[in-house]
Amino acid sequence: MKKNDWNSHYNEKKSILSYPDENLVRLIAGKINQSGSIKDLTAIDIGCGSGRHISLLKECGIGMVYGSDYSMNALKLCRNINLKNIINCENKRMPFKNDTFDIAVAWGCLHYSTKDETQVMLDEIRRIIKKDGELFATLRRDNDTYLKTGTDLGNNTWKTGLDDISGSIVSFFNESEINKLFSSFSNFSYGWIERTIVGNTGKIISHWVISAKK
Repeated sequence: MKKNDWNSHYNEKKSILSYPDENLVRLIAGKINQSGSIKDLTAIDIGCGSGRHISLLKECGIGMVYGSDYSMNALKLCRNINLKNIINCENKRMPFKNDTFDIAVAWGCLHYSTKDETQVMLDEIRRIIKKDGELFATLRRDNDTYLKTGTDLGNNTWKTGLDDISGSIVSFFNESEINKLFSSFSNFSYGWIERTIVGNTGKIISHWVISAKK
């Protein structure tokens, strides 16, 4: 989806998410419990949207927190709640030095691309996190039916017809693909979460949840 389309998406009220995902809260808490000085940690929320997970990282006591997003309207929402260190960039080319961050979050953004592009983004994220730094991410699972509307492009990739993100490319991943995508990390683990739409149990929203250490 083009930048103008994402800017339009972040003009919609339903795109403004205020509360952190509880699954990410647990993952961040586990990382912090293993760390020494929390204030010495650096973190980035990639594809930060309206900033809910930047706020989470700051509230955890992490010393330096950045956010990045492709949409200027998303970053405007972040500024409206006084979030700082937010940067407009693509996930495939981020303006950070190698080994910058202890924690990277990519929650709900990496599957909005072709599968080749997802691999490029993961390689870029791996570049900017430190040795033993950790990435917490989600990807759309192949069992998902909610976003599989619109045009089937093959290889479990769709140009979705969902109203607020119509025209966006979305990729869906099976378990073997997850193992291949994260094989360059020193170790990784994953699970999946799934729910239906209230009032329409035929539509399934399904995500892989991944923790990957450099």
